[in-house]
Amino acid sequence: MPEAITIGNVTAQPGEVKRGGIPIMGDMFGRPREIPIIVYHGVNDGPILWLNGATHGDEPEGPFSIFKAIEHVDAQSLSGTVVAVPVMNVSAFTAGTRGDPLDTFAYDMNRLYPGKENGYPTERVAYAHWQAMKDKCDLQIAIHSGGEHSYLAHMIFASDNPPSLELAAAMGKNWDLVFRSGTGGGNPSSQIGALDKGGITVELGGNCRTLTSDFHEIADDLAQGYLNVMKHYGMIEGDAEYEPAWRMGYQIPLLAPATGMYVGNPDLPFETEIEEGTLIGQVYDLYGDIIGEVKAPQKGVIFGMRARPSVIEGHWCCFFGVVEETVTNLIP
Repeated sequence: MPEAITIGNVTAQPGEVKRGGIPIMGDMFGRPREIPIIVYHGVNDGPILWLNGATHGDEPEGPFSIFKAIEHVDAQSLSGTVVAVPVMNVSAFTAGTRGDPLDTFAYDMNRLYPGKENGYPTERVAYAHWQAMKDKCDLQIAIHSGGEHSYLAHMIFASDNPPSLELAAAMGKNWDLVFRSGTGGGNPSSQIGALDKGGITVELGGNCRTLTSDFHEIADDLAQGYLNVMKHYGMIEGDAEYEPAWRMGYQIPLLAPATGMYVGNPDLPFETEIEEGTLIGQVYDLYGDIIGEVKAPQKGVIFGMRARPSVIEGHWCCFFGVVEETVTNLIP
C-alpha cells in the first residue's frame, strides 16, 4: 500500500480524501490565505495527476469541470493520486478578471510561472504552487478557456516530449487538435514538461457559454477528458477511448483590420478545415458600413473566436490553426 502523501497543509493516507490548501500570503487582517486543494490518495500505486483550474480568474470552466470529474473518483479504489486545484489564482477569480487586479506589475500568472519566492504578489502565489507540485506530480492538466473575451473550441497545447503527447492523446474523443509547445516556459504545463513529465494545457469554453445548459455541457466535456486520462493510466476502472489520429501544427492569431464592431461569419465551423480566403468575420463602423474583413490566410482550422464585438485595430479576433501533419503514434 502507498505511503501517506503531504501536499501543502494536507496529509492524506491511502484511501482518504482531504481538503486544505497551499499556503500563500496573509490578508489585510493578518489571516493566512491559501490555494484550495482536494487530494484523493488512492489505495494502490499509480501516477500523481494534478488538475489545475483558473490560472486566469475569468475562466471558470476549470473549477466547474473539476467538481464534475471528482464526483466519479473514489479514493478507496483509486490507483495513484488526484490533486484537484479548482482555482490557482484566487484573487483573480474573486474579481472575475484574468489576473489579480491588485497586482499591476505581474498580472498574468500563465506568463510568469513558476514565479519567484520574493517577487510580486502573483509571482509569489505561482512560486508556492510550483514548490508544492514539482516533486509530487507525474501528470498535469492546466484548464483554460476564452474567458470573458472569446470562445475556444477543443484544443490541446502539449509540451514537446513523449509523456506530454501521450497525456494529450489520453484526453480521448473530440480532442484531436494537439499542438506542440515548448518546455521551460512561463506556464505550469511547460514547467512540468521541462522535468520530462506529462504536461498539457486544454482549452474549451468562454464566458459566452456559461449560462445554464451551455456551462454544464462544456464542464461535462472537460470532465470526461480527465476521467479518460485516469482510465488510460489505470487510475480508475474502465476502458479509455481515443481519437484515431491527431492533427498537429501551429497557431496564427488573426487581428482586427479596423476599429469598430466585429461580427463573425454565422456559417463558420469550428475545428473543421476551411480553405484559404474563407470569410471569418467582418468589422462594421458605427454607421453600419463594413470597413474590414478577416479571412483565412491559408488552409486551416478555427479553434478560437472573439465573443466581445467591440474591437480596435490590432485586437485579437480569431485563433487560426495550421495543420502540418496528422499522426497516429502518440500512444506508445
